[in-house]
Amino acid sequence: MLAHATLAVIVPTRDGFVVASDSRVTYMGARCDGISKIYTPRPARTVAVVTGNSVFVQASTSKVSNPCQWLASAPRLLDMNAVVTGFLDHATPDPLSFSLPDLVAGCVQATQSFQQSNPAALRAYAGMAIFSVVVASYDPGTAATTLYSFAVRLTAGGSNGGNIEAARVTQTKVDASSPRSVWVYGDAEWLNRIVYQGPGRRFLNAATLDFLQVHSPQGDVPLELAQAVATNLIQAAARATTANPPPNSIGGEIRLMVVGSNPLPQQLSSPPAS
Repeated sequence: MLAHATLAVIVPTRDGFVVASDSRVTYMGARCDGISKIYTPRPARTVAVVTGNSVFVQASTSKVSNPCQWLASAPRLLDMNAVVTGFLDHATPDPLSFSLPDLVAGCVQATQSFQQSNPAALRAYAGMAIFSVVVASYDPGTAATTLYSFAVRLTAGGSNGGNIEAARVTQTKVDASSPRSVWVYGDAEWLNRIVYQGPGRRFLNAATLDFLQVHSPQGDVPLELAQAVATNLIQAAARATTANPPPNSIGGEIRLMVVGSNPLPQQLSSPPAS
């Protein structure tokens, strides 16, 4: 049995970056709220987020009356959140020495091992991405944010429904001269179609619309504006789900974190997503 995680956004600024996500996970048709999707591994000024089908848990041998309670305690057959944070915790403490290829290989290998032990578990994802990973790190020396991201997918065909491989592997450096932007992970296609360009656009406030339309340098963006934009995007997405549901539910409290000159990311108060 698997659990779906949904939406996260990162907004780089002149003094670091803001990362926000909803806190809802869908499991057995139930909406489980209050689940953090932003992780703070050992390297300083670094966060990690995993979206998609990131957790597979052991099915219960009896009827589950509370799916969210079972999800919290059930044995994990595959937990990519633990794989990613475990790798980063045991890697170099210097985020500037982070090895994206090694992390990609570790995630692919963990998924392959799961597939071998549970041949039928991933067959429904043939030709599709199973989950995506993003790691973001801030360097106060250069005032630059580096975004590492990739997906792990199952190819179509084969005895197990396909082969496990990495896709869309990217490493992007955003500095003060880069155009300001919002980086979206998870249900990004849905957000673009329904919120940016569709009926959910009415839930975006003036500050967010200005941010999206005016491409001034990232060096002009204060942390306060980034926080407001990130929060409004998650709230708009949650409100838009009523009439235009995304592949996975979006909701619960917003998890909001600032990563800047302090080695430890700062957790901010959690407003409701909807």
